[in-house]
Amino acid sequence: MDSGRKTRVIVGALLGLLFVGIVALGSIFRTVVFTVAAVIAVYEMSSMIYKKTEKNIFAAPAYVFAALCFPIAAAAKENAATAVMLLGALCLMLIAAERVFNKLRTTEESIYSAFMLIYPMSLFGMLALIMPADGLTSPKNVGLLLVFICPLMGDMLAYYIGSSMGKRKLCPEISPHKTVEGSYGSFLGGLLGGFVCFLLQFIWGLRLPILPMLLVGIICGGVGQIGDLFASVIKRWAGAKDYGNIFPGHGGVIDRLDSVLMCAPVVLCYVWLSMLG
Repeated sequence: MDSGRKTRVIVGALLGLLFVGIVALGSIFRTVVFTVAAVIAVYEMSSMIYKKTEKNIFAAPAYVFAALCFPIAAAAKENAATAVMLLGALCLMLIAAERVFNKLRTTEESIYSAFMLIYPMSLFGMLALIMPADGLTSPKNVGLLLVFICPLMGDMLAYYIGSSMGKRKLCPEISPHKTVEGSYGSFLGGLLGGFVCFLLQFIWGLRLPILPMLLVGIICGGVGQIGDLFASVIKRWAGAKDYGNIFPGHGGVIDRLDSVLMCAPVVLCYVWLSMLG
């Protein structure tokens, strides 16, 4: 195994251990971890926009949302959705007010600032609503498992099937290495992820039916690909290879969470409909 691939495997294993800690170590630990990740994601996206446009956008509202959405969601509990929505609206109002009173600010810069509240911050907000507030004992951990395991297993199978069997290009203008065969692998990986989550639900004494979990897994196998490709669209627009290098061999926070973030609304719908929330 070459050194680059070895580094990627080691970092991937460490990220897997971090996820176990997020599930097992309670709400304070996961709130800190995801808050740090969200703040870094704002830095990565603002840096990407600057790389393309050389504009110093008004990133403060996005940083405020990133710093507060997970703590507010954890504190508000049953009112978390309302609290996160109000936080997002207030941050958008800050952008609007700053544009009105700052004569040096251009409308284009304000639009870029608002875009960061939509992507990736609104999806981090969805992720915050999936987070269980009461640690390992919460059945809501099943939602946390689904939103990570399904798209990440989809990513893994897409990579291995695509690299070994892939012949037909999926979206060469966006990501030249992705193949149709790899895309099928992503759906299969999502399905397997749903099955794994079905088995793991018994840790919390749940007896949720298997078919909805498999359906969520398949949907995440597709939606996760959209998240990955959309993140690639922005990188290509900016002329960058990765959003960052905080994870050697894996890129930045957005590189690691692009598929997970796009799956968050899907899993949140499942959490609400299954009455886990």
